[in-house]
Amino acid sequence: MHFTAESFIASLITGSVGYVYWSYGRKRPAPLFMVCGALLMVFPYFVESIPLTALITVGLAALPVVVRI
Repeated sequence: MHFTAESFIASLITGSVGYVYWSYGRKRPAPLFMVCGALLMVFPYFVESIPLTALITVGLAALPVVVRI
């Protein structure tokens, strides 16, 4: 795996959003937030492309909000 400063920052932001989603889902009975949060914290380890990381992050972050509406 090839790490650059940009990929590290993207992973840090994605993991931070994932932690917020996971903790929100844990405090409230919202299992979809917990699942999306866990996926947001884990998937950057397996994806090297920054645009693909951004696309997956936006999709996973929007999923619980869109499904709730």
